[in-house]
Amino acid sequence: MNFSESFRQALDSLRANKLRSFLTMLGIVMGVFSIITIMALGSAAEAYMNSQFERIGANTITITYKDQAVDKKDWLVMDDFETVKKSAPEIKNIATYQQRTGSLRIGAETKNAVILGVSSQYKSFDLIEMAEGRFINEFDVAARTKVVIVEEAFAEKYFKKDRNVVGKKITLKTSQGSTVSLKIIGVKKSGDDLFGDMYGNDMMPAIIYMPVTAMQSLYPDSEKLDSIMVSLTEKQKLREVGKRIVRSLELAHGSEDKYMAQNSADIQKAISDVLGVISSVLLVIAIITLIVGGIGIVNILLVSVTERIREIGIRKALGARKKDIIIQFITESIIMTGTSGIMGIILGIIAGGVIASLIKIPPVVDVKVIILAFLGSAALGMIFGVYPAKKAADLDPIESLRYE
Repeated sequence: MNFSESFRQALDSLRANKLRSFLTMLGIVMGVFSIITIMALGSAAEAYMNSQFERIGANTITITYKDQAVDKKDWLVMDDFETVKKSAPEIKNIATYQQRTGSLRIGAETKNAVILGVSSQYKSFDLIEMAEGRFINEFDVAARTKVVIVEEAFAEKYFKKDRNVVGKKITLKTSQGSTVSLKIIGVKKSGDDLFGDMYGNDMMPAIIYMPVTAMQSLYPDSEKLDSIMVSLTEKQKLREVGKRIVRSLELAHGSEDKYMAQNSADIQKAISDVLGVISSVLLVIAIITLIVGGIGIVNILLVSVTERIREIGIRKALGARKKDIIIQFITESIIMTGTSGIMGIILGIIAGGVIASLIKIPPVVDVKVIILAFLGSAALGMIFGVYPAKKAADLDPIESLRYE
């Protein structure tokens, strides 16, 4: 019996028990679906992360504390900018930011707010694009001007009637209870990612930017900088320059082992490693689902062998060889797992695309993963079909013909 005849008979057998075949295939479908979805989302997340790092620039260093509980003499302060610049001529941009909370009053309305005190070059480190006006400049920082940048979604929500909010005033009440009038000098474009839609949400605090020096005049405890960020003209020197900056700060403050330098390449690798571990754990779970589905196929094929003992006896009596019986049952198994694999791949690609669009990251479909998933499901059919096929082939034809 040739392969085409085995294939036809296998299809006839599966069609004779449509519901049972479909329910058996579901386990493989879900396993392949899980694998494709997990791999697609993992690849999409990593690609998106890498693109964001490329936009910021993979040449940044962040200087922060090894332990946040440091003596006042070891605080990083605005004067340390000069120390850092002198220690590293390779520096392209330098910035800092601080975060505090408060509330805003716009006319008769109030809104909780997160206030970011930033230096003039902070824009280079945070992918900030302006919808209107300008960002904070050197003069604002030097003069401690009471100016502010607001989010686009915030401006649209609270200044509905005014097409241009630049020049308008809002009142900030700090967490210490003091109030100050702030002039809006710019509107930052709201992001087009997952968080972009949240900025106008009533439950989310507003995010505003103001000169770090102006914040320090409003918040007495904000002289201590959380970190200092620098970008370099050459990313190959990240580690070397980071060590040099840390050493210069330690000399300036007369202390040792107080600061550390984290570069963007290390951070990118750490995030990538975390994503890899999460994807691997989920992938193992998906593979277990696939194996459980394979066991279900073994069970159904064994039932099928029992149901068709007489048929097998007749075929053997008419001259069918063991090889023919084995090929037929393995073909049935491969058809079930192969078809399940195709269904799982299609559903996985659709689900990956839908989820990626919901969290607003570009979907990524890896052709190699799709091919491997299909070949893997077909191989699974071959592996799990061997035992039932051998059991069918080993049946004694005389006993089989007597079977009722």
